[in-house]
Amino acid sequence: MSTTSPADRMSFSSGSARSLASGHRLSPLDVLVLSTWCGLAAGWLEVGTRILSRSIHPTRGLYLMSRHFVWLVPLANLLLFFVVGLFLAVITMIWPRRGGWLTPRLLCAGAVLPALMVAGPRIYTVAWLIVASGIATRLVPWLERWSWADSTDPRPARLRRWLRWSFPCLLGSVLVVAGVVVGEDWIKQWREVRRPLPSADSPNILLIVLDTVRADHLSLYGYPRATSRALERLAQRGIRFDEARATAPWTLPSHASMFSGRWPHELDVQWSAPLRSRFPTLAGYLGSQGYATAGFVANTEYCSYETGLGRGFTNYEDYVLDLRHLYPLRLAALVQWGWDGVANLSLWLVQDRPAARFHPWLKWLQATARKDAGLINREFLEWLTHRPEPGRPFFAFLNYFDAHTPYLPPEGAGFRFARPQTLADFDLLDDLFKTIDKARLKPNYRELVGASYDNCLAYLDDRLGELFETLHRRGVLDRTWVIVTADHGEELGGHGLYEHGESLYRPEIRVPLVIVPPSGRPSPVVVPEMVSLRDLPATIVDLVGLAAGAPFPGRSLARFWREPAAGAAPGARDEEGALSELTAPNPSNPSSGRSPATRGPLISLAEGDYVYIRNEKDGREQLFHERADPAESDNRARDEAMQPVLERMRRRLDQMKAGSPPAAR
Repeated sequence: MSTTSPADRMSFSSGSARSLASGHRLSPLDVLVLSTWCGLAAGWLEVGTRILSRSIHPTRGLYLMSRHFVWLVPLANLLLFFVVGLFLAVITMIWPRRGGWLTPRLLCAGAVLPALMVAGPRIYTVAWLIVASGIATRLVPWLERWSWADSTDPRPARLRRWLRWSFPCLLGSVLVVAGVVVGEDWIKQWREVRRPLPSADSPNILLIVLDTVRADHLSLYGYPRATSRALERLAQRGIRFDEARATAPWTLPSHASMFSGRWPHELDVQWSAPLRSRFPTLAGYLGSQGYATAGFVANTEYCSYETGLGRGFTNYEDYVLDLRHLYPLRLAALVQWGWDGVANLSLWLVQDRPAARFHPWLKWLQATARKDAGLINREFLEWLTHRPEPGRPFFAFLNYFDAHTPYLPPEGAGFRFARPQTLADFDLLDDLFKTIDKARLKPNYRELVGASYDNCLAYLDDRLGELFETLHRRGVLDRTWVIVTADHGEELGGHGLYEHGESLYRPEIRVPLVIVPPSGRPSPVVVPEMVSLRDLPATIVDLVGLAAGAPFPGRSLARFWREPAAGAAPGARDEEGALSELTAPNPSNPSSGRSPATRGPLISLAEGDYVYIRNEKDGREQLFHERADPAESDNRARDEAMQPVLERMRRRLDQMKAGSPPAAR
């Protein structure tokens, strides 16, 4: 039963009639000004909602977009609403009354919609559109009554005055925020050039991290396919570590350990929580000692500036703001939503055509901001060429992402070992690879997945070869330590698992590690001992002569190729063990719930010939003999003969986690 009184209904009807009758008062110019104002308002509402949502999130999650979004989102919405305003201005010219009534309601709904989409990303956008329309139908009549209240002017004079002074403020705020973000980079560069230069013989450091590269799929470590010819040539001039271990099986905590020298449990890095500023970073320390610091990353999700890994770098390039595919504009929720809608519609229209996947319009619409190795090389070489002080030694960090899913080399790169033949093959490696249960893959598809991964390794290795050749030709390698490693490996079906962030088994944490001194060594060195990437910061400050007073724990890996210390027993092993951790499984669930981490956090210790893995929640234990059982298929934790080894590994792991000094052996 309706509770609205006759007087209320009469008032509402008269208000609606007055609103409709007054529609002719909006001129086309009014529509354009109102559209651009609503665009800026929509942008700031979206930015504010993103910041607020992150601040109240229990883990303070990542934005997963360029840090320039704070000014690019309002600008993108401004342009979008201006285009819409042109269309609405034409409608208002043709149908003044109807256009004048419809325009403010559409613009109001559009201004509110992006904030709703950001606040509730799991709710269908169409549902939010209905909510935004409801808000507009209630809010616009009130604004119209306010605009004409106490005014004898037949035009919306109060509204025009409001727009006249508020629009410059909104637009000016965009310029101010853009200036602050860009100015921050300028200030960091200004500070760097004013720091005293290190000693004249200080070498450069080039740290290359190959995202998602497992060691046993590289010909460098005996793999039958020629996936790493360039790395093999590089290793002939330096030191190759055969048993290097990452501290975590996924990107962010592994990189955080390489930059801070800390174990993952000390850093408390989570899937949606960035690296905090509690511990100093390698870039920050070397920068304070006069080094030029620069980072170039292709993994824009877990290596971006907002993850905390960019802290200490003067120059840090993550997201590509390339207008070729309108990436800066697609930071805005409405633009990205419309872009995805057009792409999906185009794909549906041509889905029955055999060449649909390769249709040029579809390829343009479905393009992502993924950075290939060639682009990372160009960014680094361009910085190297144009940096303001060529004589200042540098610490450069390069992150390559080409071996990551979907295991498809960039367009035009070719397929060295196997080529997807059908649309189903490409779908498997692209969209469907994220949704299907890969344990049910047919044998030919399993072979395709492995061969496609190797294709990406070979492409990446070719680009590394090109980079080393260019640096050699320029003479840069004559005073540069080159360190090549990976942040983690990749599961390709072992233990029923795929991708990474799923376990602490060998395929996910055994990584390549090659260190090459300036000008190379006369003969290569192979280190068979178990080492951890956690020791890289201590190693790097040792190599550049800045170990004294450095804030990084761990021991320099240089001890493995320098002359042994006096009194050392011949043939004695000098290893401390490698600790690895995984607090939670990959949130994308690539293994359909089969990750051992679903039962609780995992921690492992690789030491000598053994690897010990423990679930910190239910206490389940696994013990593998690495050299006799590299596939880790024989759990010896319950063998009576292994109990002394098991007890030693338990005690050693607890000591390392508690920060105790290593037990004497």
